[in-house]
Amino acid sequence: MTATPDYLCNHSETSRAILNAPIRSLDGACMVARMLLRIVGAGLVLAAAGLWISPGGGMTADLALIKLVLSLVAGFVGLALIQCWATPDAPEAEIDVMRSRVRLVRRGRGRAQVLHECSFAELGRVERRDDTVTLWDAGGRLLAEVAPADPGTLRFLVAGLRDAGKL
Repeated sequence: MTATPDYLCNHSETSRAILNAPIRSLDGACMVARMLLRIVGAGLVLAAAGLWISPGGGMTADLALIKLVLSLVAGFVGLALIQCWATPDAPEAEIDVMRSRVRLVRRGRGRAQVLHECSFAELGRVERRDDTVTLWDAGGRLLAEVAPADPGTLRFLVAGLRDAGKL
């Protein structure tokens, strides 16, 4: 019985489509949608409270029931809109110096999603500043910015990148 890491196995066609996704781009449409949902949700919560604050003449029983139902529905929907869409987790960079591979993985909900995988030779550009190594892909997109705490690990990484001709 052997255990094989999933990056050594062949991936299905759906996994290959995921590998071509942009890595560290800001998705403006998702940010705007999240912001609008939260604004609408806050407006609904304020409207639910405003139903009871607004001055009114004589309050009959049927009008009070309508106000109660409207305020409860608006309040619950507003809270749901405020909390419904969470910001996705940032991807993690996995650098395997022995195999000369870089992988970006987003972990969430019990499974890992490979966003990008390439060898050191396929990297577009690599920069080293002090104790930080910055990696870009062939398209010029930022893959990872790595700052190992251990100087030995940094030397090992820099040696692997030099062997691949990137430093």
